[in-house]
Amino acid sequence: MPSPLSPKPEHPIKADRTVRDRLTASNTVYLYGAGSIGRDAIAILQRCEVKVRAVLDAKILSFSTMQGVPVLRPDDTDLSPDERREATVVISIFNAFVDIPALQASLSSMGWGNIIGFTDFFEAFAPELGNRYWLTSRGYYDSHLADLAYTRALLADEKSRQVFDSIMRFRRGGDYGVLSIPDREDQYFPRDLPDWGKPLRIIDCGAFDGDTLRQLRTLGLSVEAYAGFEPDPINFAKLSHEATAPLAGCAAKALWPCGVWHQVSQLHFSTGQGAGSAIAAGGETVIQCVSLDEALPGFEPNLIKMDIEGAEPAALKGAARMIQRARPGLAVCIYHEPAHLWEIPRMIHEWQLGYRFYLRCHQYSGFDLVLYALPS
Repeated sequence: MPSPLSPKPEHPIKADRTVRDRLTASNTVYLYGAGSIGRDAIAILQRCEVKVRAVLDAKILSFSTMQGVPVLRPDDTDLSPDERREATVVISIFNAFVDIPALQASLSSMGWGNIIGFTDFFEAFAPELGNRYWLTSRGYYDSHLADLAYTRALLADEKSRQVFDSIMRFRRGGDYGVLSIPDREDQYFPRDLPDWGKPLRIIDCGAFDGDTLRQLRTLGLSVEAYAGFEPDPINFAKLSHEATAPLAGCAAKALWPCGVWHQVSQLHFSTGQGAGSAIAAGGETVIQCVSLDEALPGFEPNLIKMDIEGAEPAALKGAARMIQRARPGLAVCIYHEPAHLWEIPRMIHEWQLGYRFYLRCHQYSGFDLVLYALPS
């Protein structure tokens, strides 16, 4: 099997044009997925004068429309076997929670014929769609092979290298079938890696609605101190409620309704997006951000977790003194931006603190890709 970092034999520009040509030539285009990706796909195809016959979604309970396009269930009996067989269906779903190969198999079993995955659709319309988390034009990764090789060389075990290889084959080729099975139950506390220390003294950056607190209780982990940071007011209210429940051995819990950054500052923020709320130049609200070095000057953590929607590099810079002093374990998401796959491991490695690096993927489609840095 060729290395995932080898030059690709295929020609992505030709493939891009082929997808466009197939869609513009077809008069039976359907989308599957009635969410935000579906709305974007409708707009793009309409600008290309491609008529979308309907949006398919198994969760639709009654007839509706989306941007003037009918929304139907994929098993709608009004759709004949011939219509399904001849149709072109674009998967308009891109999230952590849908097993795309299983969805494609389900659609095929219902008689739907030509199915185009969202990564192939994105490659055909990348300029119009813009980067989505790690998803960018495949040529971008081809131009960073040295950076990718640098990251792979840092990884400390074979499983990490297998995860890395599958992720890169997927990002550079778009085939969901090459992805490893995600470790969906083990995020931040993988059972196949050494534990973070007992009892835990954890800093939870991107504490969301208290999901990490719930996980700590479920796992029965002993926690000495917990510090949680969550700037979204809706999420913070849920986090605050969750924090009232007992946590084994934890005498100190503190919550900050703040973002985590490289310095104390106020930044624009897009709220109300659940786990996807994030710092954004066009955000409708302004939040207070802090650096960990300044907010927790005397705290000695043995685990810092970061899932902060792309702010991870800035937050790590703002915790550099703490990390150099305490050398805690680090669990850092590296899937929010394409370049985070090499920029974040390089930053930590260049601090020369003797960390060992591991990679695990915890959700579908390469989402929740976490870099685990363990002190030696």
